Amino acid sequence: MDYEQTRFWGAFQEQIGGPAQSEAQRLAEQFKSSRKRAALIAAEISRDSADLTQHDISHIDALWEYAELVCGPEYVLNPVEIYVLGIAFLVHDLANGMAAIPGGLERVSKDARWLDILTSEYRAENGAYPSPDKLVDPDPDIKSRAISRYLRETHADYAASIPLASYQDPATGEAFYLLEDAELRNQYGHLAGRIAASHWWPSKALRQEFDVRIGAHASMPSSWEVDPLVLACILRCADASHLDSRRAPAFLRAVRKPNVESMPHWIFQDKLQKPRVHDDRLSYTSLSPFGRTECEAWWVCHDALSTLHHELTAADNVLSDSGRRRFSARGVLGVSDLEELSRNIRTDGWHPIDATIKATDVITLVRRLGGAELYGNDPSVPIRELISNAADAVRAKKSLLVASGVRPWEITGDVTLSVSEDTNGTWLHIHDTGLGMSKNVLTNALLNFGTSYWDSPSSRRDLPGLLSSGFRPTGQYGIGFFSVFMISSSVQVISRRYDAAASETMVLEFANGLTGRPMLRNADLNEQLVVGGTEVRLLLNTDLAKILTIDEGRRGARRSLTLAQYCAWLCPALDVNLYVVNEAGDRVLVVEADDWKRLERDQLIDRLYVNRRSSDLDKTKNSITGDLEAIYSPHGEMVARLAVVPHLAVDTHGRPDSDDVRGTEWASLDAPLVVGGVRTKMSFQSCAGVVLGTTLRAARDAAIPVISAQDFATWSTGQASLWNPEWGHYMNHIYSTLVSLYAEPGDMPVGETHVGEVTYAELVEHCKKLSRVILLQDAAWSNYCRENAGQHSLREDVVTLPAGFSSVLTGGYGAYDSRDFVLYDWAGHFDRNDILSPNSPAGVVVRAVAQAWNMDDAKLRAAYAEEDGDGDGTRIENVGQSAEGDTVKSVRLSVMAVLVRE
Repeated sequence: MDYEQTRFWGAFQEQIGGPAQSEAQRLAEQFKSSRKRAALIAAEISRDSADLTQHDISHIDALWEYAELVCGPEYVLNPVEIYVLGIAFLVHDLANGMAAIPGGLERVSKDARWLDILTSEYRAENGAYPSPDKLVDPDPDIKSRAISRYLRETHADYAASIPLASYQDPATGEAFYLLEDAELRNQYGHLAGRIAASHWWPSKALRQEFDVRIGAHASMPSSWEVDPLVLACILRCADASHLDSRRAPAFLRAVRKPNVESMPHWIFQDKLQKPRVHDDRLSYTSLSPFGRTECEAWWVCHDALSTLHHELTAADNVLSDSGRRRFSARGVLGVSDLEELSRNIRTDGWHPIDATIKATDVITLVRRLGGAELYGNDPSVPIRELISNAADAVRAKKSLLVASGVRPWEITGDVTLSVSEDTNGTWLHIHDTGLGMSKNVLTNALLNFGTSYWDSPSSRRDLPGLLSSGFRPTGQYGIGFFSVFMISSSVQVISRRYDAAASETMVLEFANGLTGRPMLRNADLNEQLVVGGTEVRLLLNTDLAKILTIDEGRRGARRSLTLAQYCAWLCPALDVNLYVVNEAGDRVLVVEADDWKRLERDQLIDRLYVNRRSSDLDKTKNSITGDLEAIYSPHGEMVARLAVVPHLAVDTHGRPDSDDVRGTEWASLDAPLVVGGVRTKMSFQSCAGVVLGTTLRAARDAAIPVISAQDFATWSTGQASLWNPEWGHYMNHIYSTLVSLYAEPGDMPVGETHVGEVTYAELVEHCKKLSRVILLQDAAWSNYCRENAGQHSLREDVVTLPAGFSSVLTGGYGAYDSRDFVLYDWAGHFDRNDILSPNSPAGVVVRAVAQAWNMDDAKLRAAYAEEDGDGDGTRIENVGQSAEGDTVKSVRLSVMAVLVRE
């Protein structure tokens, strides 16, 4: 049906012969002129959004027909309302193409949201955030996807300004307008644009914006007033209901070849016929059925009809509640009954059933996945998560203000922890002066379990420019907040945005944990935040001393810390100032932003290992040669401070007045990996210091360093050069750790031959005269010697050495340990069976042998003989002799590898 054949358009014809004929003709002719220009712009949409179904003039014209269908035969609009509605029809989707935006990409590139979306697309493609130079000249594919996504997210915003926008001819400089008549443009352009933009608003916003009827223009009949609320409801319902083959012709689908995500939309709309009104429901049917290969398209159709049903229901509520006349169509037939819907929209060879993945008991799911079953039985996790979230909020505010051009000295933000007592018990407070939360974020994003706010369309809309400002959130999973219910069932979240007034402070209150509905209320005067930010208050159901107790580093030993000590230990490398309020009520700085980079060595060690006995820690400090050396990323960012620490013999009983039997154990330090400045359970073995990491999973307890193992090569080589024989027990372990980090071994022993321990250079000289070298695990030889009496000696061509790979990274929770494939991949040991990996003890020996034989070590590794005649994956070789009295015999053991000279 042509739009001029609709009953709505007939309102213009009804004025023929009447006193308002000239005004009606003017409106009709001006609309037709605008339609011609809109058609040209709409034809360009497919250039930037090729995967979208049809958004050209055919879709715009179809809205007239669908508007009439939804409203019903008795619904009447006057000519001005028809004109305004028609202009809203024209512009509501035009900005899905860049042609609708005056200035095009040059203007778009100045929008902070563009850089945010470009950043998000780059991260989705590469798994990491881009550096600023990557955004200047992005990859064409990333740029194309970003353009399509940007237009999709912002087209409704641009729709508001299109009726007033001018389009300049670059050849002549002449300005063109979609609405040529300047008077009509000035009178109705703004209103039509706002109505067009509203089709992407929440329906509850319509009454707030459009509840007031607008009187008639002075030159028009008094009855020609405009009811924008009705027009906004018509637009959104007509747009949502236009689901038929005109939007997705099969031939056009074959030409455009939409992507996998868009294809189901094209398929289902091509199959749908025009709907009809059945009672007060729209009834959709399909001529051809959906086969088994088209089941996804059927479900996308179901979802689209569900959305339409929601729109019709919401519009009906808005109109009814505001005293307006209701539409004839108030829902979609069969949308809540799959069997009924499948009779109208038929399937072939399969049956739609409600088998979608769902969480029947959401509260239990959140309690489990947001609590102990995710994090383990660790009552300190909520503090870690809340400090991480608070630090994110401070970083976000600082990044946003810097990007906005605010002077650095005006930008502040920190995190403060305090404890208070009342008749209910002990309250823990975590207070930040960061970004703060609006009412919408407080009641939606915060409570949307499993969904991160930071990289969402809502964040880009609320905080344009944040993602592209360089802000990198620690929180990525949207579950950390829910850990608070591990230690508290009475929780208050008090928040106000940094740019809001103190009177706008809101309180979200959980009185019964996750079992009851939270209450949102305005903050009392004494609760209002003077500075924007967020305060989380927890009424503890766990003893605070238990929360602040950590392992001492000795078997079974635990130590309870003060809140200040604990916070410094937990957040040793935070880039935000962290304070604790002491018992005297004074706020004390416990971690200064990024002070880990400049603290004196012993100060940082005291912070990192406050749980250790001071006597043991003093021995460890004395064993470290030099400072905790700074390690930098390839981009020049300090990402670690480390030093190798030998294992030391320590007294297992520290009390001099004790009569307990004394003993010793070998003890060392591990350098924690931190994410967002906060500890994970992962660490570098045999090292003191701290390493910046990136999290591996939602629990944020497992991590790998932010740089590769190869990037530690300079540091590890330097540490190897400090070797001395007094490193003592577990020296091989330290050597394996450094070699795994691509150290050049220097004077460290790399193995042992028949003459004793040898360095790399000594091994090269030793192998020059050999044509065959056997690699034997040192444990296999020592075990034999320990279990068998007599004198034992190695053959000249045997080298004993540590087997396998150093774990380097240790710790974690659950499945994460030194054997995990992720940790192997990070260390460069991609094949666990490749024992001759270049950064392994065996790999170093192979390199020495190859150098002695003037061979390429890669070729030598590839050629080594591994299999034996029994086919069990081992090789038995004669590795030495054993002499007891007059009896001399060969020692045959399983070996790691046999290297043969060409």
